[in-house]
Formats: sequence, C-alpha cells, structure tokens
Amino acid sequence: MRFKALGAVAAAVGVLALTAAPAGAAQNWQAVTTTSTWHCGAYKTHKVSDHVKFKVCAVLNGSRYGQAVLVVQNAASVAVSIGGAVSSNFDSNVECASSTLNAGFTRGCLAPTQYVGNESILVVAGRLRLNGVDDWYYDTTFYVG
Repeated sequence: MRFKALGAVAAAVGVLALTAAPAGAAQNWQAVTTTSTWHCGAYKTHKVSDHVKFKVCAVLNGSRYGQAVLVVQNAASVAVSIGGAVSSNFDSNVECASSTLNAGFTRGCLAPTQYVGNESILVVAGRLRLNGVDDWYYDTTFYVG
C-alpha cells in the first residue's frame, strides 16, 4: 500500500512538473553566424533606434530543409528588449519570445526547420518588437538553386 501511494505521488509530481515548466523565455533566440547556406536580406534600422538593426534570412541545407530566421544586431551602448515573429512561404514560422539583447550582441530567432523540397523561391518576413514598438521587414524573396 505504501508503494502504491508513493507511486501515485511521484506520478502526480511528474505531471505537475511537465505542465508547470516554463516555456523558456528566450528559447528561440540564439547566437548566430551567417554562412553560405544563409540567404539574407540587408540589415534594416529599426524605427526606434539607429543602433538596432534587423534582417530576415532563409537557411537551407543540402537535404532541402530550411528555416526562417529573424536576426537582430544591437550596436547601442545599452541593453534593449526584443521580441517579434518570423514567417515564410514554406511553413517555417514562429513567435519570437521576449528577451533582453545586450549591447554589442547579435541574436537570431529561429523558426522550426521544414522540408522545402524543390521550392526555389523562398519568401521570409519578420517583425521586430524593440522596447515595445513593432517594425516590419516585409516579404523578402530568395532564389535558391
């Protein structure tokens, strides 16, 4: 009887741990370095600050899988609050978690990887929320052979 009760308590604690676990405030922001597999638009200055720039990219691997990325660069002397979204015509879409971007850092919000197949025209758009103000990077088209 004692083992049954202990097992029931352990199971309940496990369920609570899974449901109560935070999503991870900055889980989709990470350090990024662009390479030849990255197809990016030019940096755009956010309307809130001349020192914060952002762009959208499509990353494609040799197996024809790709993902959309929103890249943010903070050249300001202070940390800023960022968030936003990135979407694509190949269903690689994500809401970017609110996070702090320290001065001098570049981070990317990576959407899930999706099969692109023989699609050769990839379209990516993004929205950067900087200190509570949205600015958009409208549809950027990348031809990939």
